[in-house]
Amino acid sequence: ILWCLRWYGSTPMSYANLSDMLAERGISVNRSTIYRWFIEYAPALRKKLRRHQFIRTDSSWQLDETYVKVKGKWHYLYRAINKQGETLDFYFSHKRNKEAAYQFLRRCLRYYDLDNQPKTLNTDKHSSYANAIARLKKEGRLRADVEQRQVKYLNNGIESDHAPIKKLVVATGGFKIRKRAWSTIQGFESLRMVNKGQFDFWLRHDERKTIVRERSAFMNRLFNVEVIYQ
Repeated sequence: ILWCLRWYGSTPMSYANLSDMLAERGISVNRSTIYRWFIEYAPALRKKLRRHQFIRTDSSWQLDETYVKVKGKWHYLYRAINKQGETLDFYFSHKRNKEAAYQFLRRCLRYYDLDNQPKTLNTDKHSSYANAIARLKKEGRLRADVEQRQVKYLNNGIESDHAPIKKLVVATGGFKIRKRAWSTIQGFESLRMVNKGQFDFWLRHDERKTIVRERSAFMNRLFNVEVIYQ
């Protein structure tokens, strides 16, 4: 199950492709079963990784949203990265407005006290972010001296970071149900964080030649599965 989770969440492919890969290894699993596995375990993976995610003090964050279609209608995936390109958090909304921006930014800040919050937030020029920032300042959830910068080139990092997630979304062939779209996206984002090396501190060995195996073993340990590689 975890093998399927890792492959589907990291590589643009279909559930049928995974079913064929397992069949080649003598394991017969229907693609609909793999689909149900991913929907079930992707949110669980996100929760387990959250406990191992470091809270770092960064001078600036980059915030942006990208489009995801669900049953023919556009939805919005809000995403945030820090100066090092590490994914901080993400939020899926059916609207792009000041309430969605507020909920997203509040979600990003929930693990940070005022002293550890960034001094600069890089956003696009949509007015929703300014409203959200002002509201969070008023509520005392965001430091009063934070600066919002709306300069397009300063968000190049997160614009580029959208691409791997978008490729995975396109490979799904489209979403029909919003709840299942959100579960799938949680898996994509979680595996993206693992592959970025955000959890390499927890690996038993971080040598370049064994890094893929070690990340796989780390994920197995999250679900209390021990695998010894020869």
